[in-house]
Amino acid sequence: MINKARLLTLAAVAAASSAFGTPTGLNNIPTAETIDQRTVAVQFFSSFGGSNQFATSGPGKTSNWVGFKTGWDFKPLHLEWGLDSVLGTGYSGPLLFQTKARIQPWQDGMLAVGVAGVALTDTRRAGDPFTYAMLYHDFQAVRVHAGYGLQTHGNSYLFGVDRTWKLFDRNFNLNADLVQSRNQHGHIAALGAKYLLSKHIVLESWMNFPDRDRTSWIAKINYVFTF
Repeated sequence: MINKARLLTLAAVAAASSAFGTPTGLNNIPTAETIDQRTVAVQFFSSFGGSNQFATSGPGKTSNWVGFKTGWDFKPLHLEWGLDSVLGTGYSGPLLFQTKARIQPWQDGMLAVGVAGVALTDTRRAGDPFTYAMLYHDFQAVRVHAGYGLQTHGNSYLFGVDRTWKLFDRNFNLNADLVQSRNQHGHIAALGAKYLLSKHIVLESWMNFPDRDRTSWIAKINYVFTF
């Protein structure tokens, strides 16, 4: 039950994964960025293959998630919040809340603090929240994200890099990140890509490479709307 709770909490962190209109995370880590005000991103994503932070149905079985996020600007403070949950019989829920606040203390840089995995339902099954701080800097050639997260029996450093190119006149992003796992005794590396299919649709996918167990694949579609 403890492993299940930690799995769900890590999934809430990853549920902040980015879209180009809403670049608020990489594969398995949050970033210091926040979604724009009056913008809503609705996300559907599935896990396939081995164990990973989304594989709540167990390795070898497909696990499905749904969530959304939106932002509020209180300059110089920018706030993001969202909800997500597992779908499917037997493992649906809990409903998880996450939020973060960021500032821009220097040019091309950001600092954010946030919390993920705050269970609004099924609190006994959800486990403890994950609290984190993230730094970001855009070096033009590559963007670097680094920070640290705190959770009962689940502290982790968070590190990632990404870069965006034009592909068929649309944004195409390649990225990688690394987090600790198994109570700081292991690591999960990930390689991912995102493509701006249209103004309102961003396709996203990545592969997880844990130091134990087999590789897994996550596929996501983001619907982005501005009001």
